Amino acid sequence: MSVRCGFVSRVQPSLVRIEVRCYGEVAAAVGGRTRTLSLADDATVGDARAALSIATESFSGGLVVLVNGSYADADAALSDGDTLALSQSPMRE
Repeated sequence: MSVRCGFVSRVQPSLVRIEVRCYGEVAAAVGGRTRTLSLADDATVGDARAALSIATESFSGGLVVLVNGSYADADAALSDGDTLALSQSPMRE
């Protein structure tokens, strides 16, 4: 917060908007195939999963996570306009 000439100015935090596409059991778990999230500008894939309440352990075989078509881990940074795709991993024997 800053004060200038008697006025209080509140600095709005920077946000990134991402599109989330969910497939299979992940879509069922979050209640739909497509979502738009607004997250802090330093958000990661892990932050997006937390916002959707998605735990990797919830799905047998884990999750396949893509950001803009490339595999990503939980620490991958997200940018405004990114597309995050989440799907259950195929089970491996």
